[in-house]
Amino acid sequence: MDFSKRADDRRWPRASWWIICLFLWLLAGCAQPEAVSNGVTAVPLTLQVDGQTFNLTSNTATVRELLAEAGVALGELDEVEPPLFTPLTSDMVIRVVRVSETVDVIEEIIPFERKFIRTDGMSADDPPQIVQAGQNGTKEITIRIVYQDGQEVSRIRTNEVTVAEPQDELVMIGIGANRGNVDFSGSLAYLSGGTAVLMRGSTAVPETLNTGPGLDGRVFSLSPSGSHLLYTRVLSDTGLFGNSLWVIGTERGAEPRELGVENVLWADWNPNRTTIQQIAYTTADPSDQPPGWEANNDLWLADVFANDGTPFEPEQFIDTYPALNGWWGGSYAWSPDGRMLAYAYANEVGVIDTFAEEDAFKRRQLQEFTAYNTLADWVWVPTITWSPDGRFLAFTNHSGPDDRAMEFNSWAFDLFSSLNVQLIEQTGMWGHLHWVTNPAQSSIAFLRTADPVDSLRSNYTLWLMDQDGSNARQIYPPLGENSAFPRDRQFMAWGPSGQDIAFIFDDDLFIMNVATSIATQITADDTPASQPTWAPYGLGLSLPDLPTPEIEPTATPNGRFLPDN
Repeated sequence: MDFSKRADDRRWPRASWWIICLFLWLLAGCAQPEAVSNGVTAVPLTLQVDGQTFNLTSNTATVRELLAEAGVALGELDEVEPPLFTPLTSDMVIRVVRVSETVDVIEEIIPFERKFIRTDGMSADDPPQIVQAGQNGTKEITIRIVYQDGQEVSRIRTNEVTVAEPQDELVMIGIGANRGNVDFSGSLAYLSGGTAVLMRGSTAVPETLNTGPGLDGRVFSLSPSGSHLLYTRVLSDTGLFGNSLWVIGTERGAEPRELGVENVLWADWNPNRTTIQQIAYTTADPSDQPPGWEANNDLWLADVFANDGTPFEPEQFIDTYPALNGWWGGSYAWSPDGRMLAYAYANEVGVIDTFAEEDAFKRRQLQEFTAYNTLADWVWVPTITWSPDGRFLAFTNHSGPDDRAMEFNSWAFDLFSSLNVQLIEQTGMWGHLHWVTNPAQSSIAFLRTADPVDSLRSNYTLWLMDQDGSNARQIYPPLGENSAFPRDRQFMAWGPSGQDIAFIFDDDLFIMNVATSIATQITADDTPASQPTWAPYGLGLSLPDLPTPEIEPTATPNGRFLPDN
């Protein structure tokens, strides 16, 4: 037997097995995914660029590497979504937006404005005269235009250069009377800068009262008969809040008298007291936080004797009133019969009965509304005014539930029936209603916004209406003329006859006769005029006693009594 052959026969199957294994290993290696590099597996994705869509498979790691592999070059402004550093994932959509810019320069017209010049050299009946023709101006606007994939997406103004200034059209209008020669009843005082000026029955000879320096205008009021002036002076020239309360007789040569009260927010005379005169006032504490004070929301009553030797002894009637946004303080107004004080805070209007002996019956809320949110360190508070018979109280409130809405309507409240009646819609937040002080008349003067959507910054015009809100008409300035009334509630004062109004316009004092509609400019210098106050009024008019509303300690549909604390 050939043993060597048998051994070879045994070695052959073993070699064949190794050959087969080597073949299978090579075959398995060929079956592996072809695109494996650095351990990253190729993934399918979509690329959108230059208006085309490509379905790709790539084993790159990030969006940046994919774009480089695909040969997509990026411009300086091009946008890629998702960002270049984003790792690739299966079925990702990559979008390249081609962004380009151009710069255009266009010319734009600046329209001229029409301005009116009032002159006493022309009568009110003379036709207006154009003394300077208007001419439009021009400006060049540089605009950057941005395109995405060839489509315009935005225009941005980057620069603006005025090439030619516009020239205003100037129109001269007659005001009908000679300045400084108007006769009237009673006494009219006003602030000229920080000085008190008094005119007795005529504008011909204005007098400067010896009030001392630094009148701040927070309090400036003639007494009902016109015998005294109540006013405040600043305590220092630092510009911070702080004042003192003073009184001076209006007779010639009178000396001022300090009342010993400091930091007064509001003060005024009782209109039904002329012999032993009475005032009310409210105070605040100075603060280093805006607006510079913290209102106490108190109320003090005090008699002011003509004899300088009689002590001034105020009595506190209300300790404090927990009002909404009370840090600002409120506004107040005496009723014609001298019994009640109307008050207004950020979200309510009511009355204070000075005859009430019990705290629970001192205050009666008449109307509550949504406080206006100024988004600043000041608070909007209504101006309040009484009808001459003391039955009605008129004011402007903030209407509706939205605390930022520009909705300010004017109302009248009947204290006899507790009914609210709307007088004027969209008066504006600076409407400042003023009821005529003569009981023989019934008119209400007020400011009305030219732009109800933005009555905060709008111009205002002077209007007159009947006490029920009817027959409302603009009385100043003439239609088409620019208006420039101050925002201060004491921008005007009624004369004793109820036929004349003194008001501030463009920082000057005017007197208008409402029957003839003739307005006469009284001041014309660089010193601003403000705070007109006119007497006599109230009991100073020597009129019969006025009816007094019945104040009962019971709830009503539109008013309720509130405890004092």
